Amino acid sequence: MHPALLINDIAHLILENLRSSPSDLAHVAQTCRGLVDPALDILWSRMLSLAPLIMCLPRDTWEVKSNTIHFTREPLPMEWALLKPNASRVRQLALSDLCGRSLPRLSRPVLESLFLQIPPKILFPGLFALQFEIMSERSALSSNFRLLRQFCSPQLEHLSFNVPQHIPTDQVERLVDALPLEACSLRQLFISAGPGTSTFTVPPSVGQLPRLIALEIEGIDVGLTRQMIANIQPARHLQTLLLTLGGTTHDAGGMPLALQSLKELYLSCDSLPPCTHFIRQLTAAPLSTIHIKYKEPASPSEIAVLIESLSTTCETFGSLREICVVDRSHTDHGHEDPEESELYIPLRSEIFRPLLKFHNLRSVVFVGIGNYELDDRFINDAGVAWPGLQKLKFASHRLETCNVSFTAMMSLASSCRSLQALHLTINATQPTTVPRAADGTEEIWSTQSALYKLHLGHSQVSEVGRVPHFLTEVFPSVEDFNWYANFGDSDLDGVIRSELAKAWQQLRVLRNLSDGSDEESDEEWEWEDDSDDSDT
Repeated sequence: MHPALLINDIAHLILENLRSSPSDLAHVAQTCRGLVDPALDILWSRMLSLAPLIMCLPRDTWEVKSNTIHFTREPLPMEWALLKPNASRVRQLALSDLCGRSLPRLSRPVLESLFLQIPPKILFPGLFALQFEIMSERSALSSNFRLLRQFCSPQLEHLSFNVPQHIPTDQVERLVDALPLEACSLRQLFISAGPGTSTFTVPPSVGQLPRLIALEIEGIDVGLTRQMIANIQPARHLQTLLLTLGGTTHDAGGMPLALQSLKELYLSCDSLPPCTHFIRQLTAAPLSTIHIKYKEPASPSEIAVLIESLSTTCETFGSLREICVVDRSHTDHGHEDPEESELYIPLRSEIFRPLLKFHNLRSVVFVGIGNYELDDRFINDAGVAWPGLQKLKFASHRLETCNVSFTAMMSLASSCRSLQALHLTINATQPTTVPRAADGTEEIWSTQSALYKLHLGHSQVSEVGRVPHFLTEVFPSVEDFNWYANFGDSDLDGVIRSELAKAWQQLRVLRNLSDGSDEESDEEWEWEDDSDDSDT
């Protein structure tokens, strides 16, 4: 073996490249005695399931049925001891997308026997991150929830758990109350719950976690109360905060919430006003990211108050990088309420103008909040105010007024050299006005190669706008070209869809992606239904 591999740091750096391939790490551990420990350290550092650990027991002690591990006999004390060497290497117990979910789960008797023989803090002495869902299927979490506290230790830095439906929230509050004493090093605390969970009171213990930088309470109404603010206030190092404000209690009055380290704020509400009220409570917060989701349509005045309130909350206009506001009434109900679909919520450019103060914005996303009535003046000013813009999205579930010209859109997208994704409804039914040089000759916009995703919403397009020509010349990297199909008027729908599809086909021809001789089916066109409700 090369002498350099005897240096643990070098060996670790090399083996880190094999982290995504457990089989390769296992092979390395079997080929060289000097690499056994560093290879096994990486192999076992993150567990997606407790199954591999149980499988270290003698093969005659367990079996797998229906993707669940059961004991065929109770392991002997000396056999239980076989688990400790590898378990001591574990640093994270966490699911990873679908990977961990495909591994076998432990049956309840196996899980209980494991931690009866070896308590969690002894079995996993180096554990610093726990996603409690790894213990069992969600349906069995209620019976296993009492195990959670046994994992709390001074080494634990990241804790994530889901509150089972039948667990009283006061039991969760007692668990959180114990964290400053039993998990004093906690930096990230994530609590989530499904529908039907009652109101959760944020206990004072949250503010007593000296190293806490991220707090997420999702799906449980924490209530915007003076007590809640007082309990969060001491968390001076908090950088990320996610809360659900269900609307049950709001008596915070004008009590300020000073979180001077807060950078990312995520709020989920039934209606928009509680979110706005919470933001107005914040003082001196150097926010860089604000995400808001609500379930009931908001009025233009409510949206205007929200945006205006950002000016008082984000006192340093250079700090805000990302804002995202999503009305989820269209998706959370499973179908659109007929009354809501006919609701007209006019959102003129003046409502969004306060955002122009935030000159370092990188992402501006509004989804489903109303009927946008933007104009060229706002779009032109946005291009000047946000030179580093990477994403701009005004997506609507309702038909919009096409006041933004194709010319203004081209000027914005070409001047924002980092713009990668644009979702905007435009009017391209008139000849496009091209910039001119001092001598009066046409001087087409300079090429912008960053833009790759373009969604034209409910745009109106005609041949005189020369849309395919300019998109080809100025934005050569556009690969994802979409628009909405449903306009609510079958005749209008057919005409607009036809024009946009024609523009897309011409764009493909100009880019040599199609020879233009074959007609393509509707399935190949990049139009989509009025369902773009994501914030990505």
